[in-house]
Amino acid sequence: MKLVLQIITVISILAGLAIFSSAKSAIHEIEAFLLFLISAVFLSALTIVSTIEKTAKKLDKQNIENK
Repeated sequence: MKLVLQIITVISILAGLAIFSSAKSAIHEIEAFLLFLISAVFLSALTIVSTIEKTAKKLDKQNIENK
């Protein structure tokens, strides 16, 4: 899951940069900024998933120690 989010984030950032660098009109610039926003959402999702995994591991470790 994390790997997929990382790949999608990198691809959307690179696509945004490519579109922005070759923008010929305001529409292309808007499209590039939308891709940057999408990559920010994927990066936020990646951070949330990582935090949940770390918390789950800590809870599992505590449950094993308490038994």
